[in-house]
Amino acid sequence: MKTLGEDVVSLLSAARENALIVAPFIRSDALGRVLENVRDDTPITIVTRWRPSDILAGASDLRVYDIAEARKAQLYLRHDLHAKFFAGDNKCLVGSANVTLSALGWRNPSNFELLIPIARNADHIVEFEKELLAGSVRAREEQKNRLEELFERLRDLAVAVPKDKNEEKAVGLLPPSWIPRIRNPEELYTVYRGESDVSRSALRPMQETLAQIGAVSGLDEEGFRAWVAASISQTPLIAKVIQHIDSKGQVTESALGEVLVEIGVTSEEFRARELLEMLERWMTYFLPARYETARDSIKLIKAKEV
Repeated sequence: MKTLGEDVVSLLSAARENALIVAPFIRSDALGRVLENVRDDTPITIVTRWRPSDILAGASDLRVYDIAEARKAQLYLRHDLHAKFFAGDNKCLVGSANVTLSALGWRNPSNFELLIPIARNADHIVEFEKELLAGSVRAREEQKNRLEELFERLRDLAVAVPKDKNEEKAVGLLPPSWIPRIRNPEELYTVYRGESDVSRSALRPMQETLAQIGAVSGLDEEGFRAWVAASISQTPLIAKVIQHIDSKGQVTESALGEVLVEIGVTSEEFRARELLEMLERWMTYFLPARYETARDSIKLIKAKEV
């Protein structure tokens, strides 16, 4: 009996125009096997998620980045990803299987999974791919390094590492539309520790933000800040702001307004000036080594090297 992995390999190896791999959990050993027979001249796009809790649980690993780089594949991240989707040219497979040895039938015992063929030009598939990429951000080496530094730090802390690899129970969900709404992000850690005396009206949005970030228990303050930084940098807003600062040296109110339009946030939802002031607080607190506030105006700039 053929394994699901063989079906995926057959689909992708026949691709000439493009190959697309979408799964929240991707292990590097399985990805290497999936890509082994894909033509060198076939463009490859991979979409996955790098929630810190998933990687701590062993559901995914960061060596996926190195494999993607070696194959010149475009690797994207989407924090709320749940779909499992494989496409080659005009054909695709949709179902339950992640890119792991157990899910694809390459380990005994294997998971009981399903992948079914669907025409890629079906309207709902076309719309899915459009929305998928619109809410994804390009994976960067900096993000990988930030996560590796976080996990190195966690080895020295008595943190509650999640044991369950079931994505249904994974903690933390930052949607593509995520925008910081806490004016004093330094108070988040005290709420996380259960030590804060903030008002009830201020407590609820902080608790909602902590649930979205999904930090495991037992983090010290530096570990908590590293966890938050690794998580929020995968959202379209923060990723685009970081990209803008890194390329232009700063982000101003007008530039942020353009970013908001690009990610579909209207001025009725959030004014650029108000959000820029919020971002100044978040990025100088969680990413202080990289970004600081300009003294003469409201804008975020690259931090000066010491």
